[in-house]
Amino acid sequence: MYWGLIIVIILAGFWLHNRYSSESQDFPPIETDPNDPLVLEAIALAKASLDEFRILFLRYPNDAFVKLGFESDGGVVEHLGAHVEGIKGDEVSVFLVTPPITHTGKMAHNYVCQIDDIEDWQITDNAGNIYGGFIQRAMFTIAEREGIALPPELKAMQNKYID
Repeated sequence: MYWGLIIVIILAGFWLHNRYSSESQDFPPIETDPNDPLVLEAIALAKASLDEFRILFLRYPNDAFVKLGFESDGGVVEHLGAHVEGIKGDEVSVFLVTPPITHTGKMAHNYVCQIDDIEDWQITDNAGNIYGGFIQRAMFTIAEREGIALPPELKAMQNKYID
């Protein structure tokens, strides 16, 4: 009984590690100017719709993702991707998928940020429709503007966004 429990815990640990700590990006990011008007507009739209994010999270809590502005202990602002685990008041509990690279102090994957730290959010409903994802949508537009062809998987994803 004791060894069986240990094996289950170890297997669960491997699953959690693979699920949350591996890179989830199948495609390299498009190089963009962070001051591109489309990116700035996307961040403004995401921040203006945080109330919608809260409502949708209550309905679809299993597939919520955010991008956070995070200042490392070296004073560098990084943009981290994270799965949302819970929202309580203005605090958002997340699991960092992309931990900071300029931060020298210890930092766990479990992190609590403020709702105002969110630069973008994305929630997928049970039917596969995607809400939010304003920066991703801006990247689609920038790619088109720059003449970059999207891979078929991203093209298919593009059609799942709900306005």
